Amino acid sequence: MLVALVVLAGQPAHAEPSDTRLVLTGLALAPPTYVVGVTLHESSHALAALLAGASVDELHLFPPGRDPKAKVFRFGWTYVHGLRSKGDRIFFYLAPKMTDAILLGGFAALAYTDAWPTSHRYGALALTVFATGLWVDFAKDVVLFGKQNDVVKAFDLWCLHGWRQVPARLVYAGLAAVLGFVVAHGYERTFAHPEMPSLAIPPRIAPLFSTTF
Repeated sequence: MLVALVVLAGQPAHAEPSDTRLVLTGLALAPPTYVVGVTLHESSHALAALLAGASVDELHLFPPGRDPKAKVFRFGWTYVHGLRSKGDRIFFYLAPKMTDAILLGGFAALAYTDAWPTSHRYGALALTVFATGLWVDFAKDVVLFGKQNDVVKAFDLWCLHGWRQVPARLVYAGLAAVLGFVVAHGYERTFAHPEMPSLAIPPRIAPLFSTTF
C-alpha cells in the first residue's frame, strides 16, 4: 500500500478526474487503508516492545474480532512480555501515536510545500486518504475512556486519574486538532481546481489601408 501511494504520487496525470470520481475512488481506498492502519498500529506496539528488550507473544492484524484474552472486540491486538519499567510500558502503549504523528508530519511537509503532487490528483487523494486513517487512529483516543484504551493505560501509569486527566486530554485534543487541520489542507489541495491560464492575446495594430508614395 505504501509503495502504491508513492507510485501514484509520482505518475503524471493523463486526464483531470471529476470531484465525484475522486470521492468514489477515496471510498474504494478506505478498506486497504484500514488494513494498513491496523498493521502500522499493532506493528508499532511490537517494535516498541522489541526496542525495550521485551518479547512479542502474539501479533494479530486481521481479521478484526473478539480478543480472546481481553474479551472485547478489537481491530487488532498485540501481546508481549518482558517490559521491565514504567517507561517501557508507556513507550509500548503510546508507540502507535508516535508513528501517527511522525507520518502526519511527513504528510504536512508535502501538503504545505511544492512537493505536493498537484499534477496527479489521484496520487494526492491516495496520500490524503492514508493521512486520514492516521489522524483517526490518533484522534479517537481523545474521547475514549475504556480501561483497555492505550492512552488511558498510559495516563494510569502517570497516575492521572479522573479530573487529573483533563489537562493532559486538552493538550492531546489540541495536537489532534492541529493534525486535523493538516489533513483538511490535504483535501483542500486535492480538490482544488487550478485556474486556467490566461489566453488573452496581446493587441495587434494592423493598418486598415496603406498608401505608397
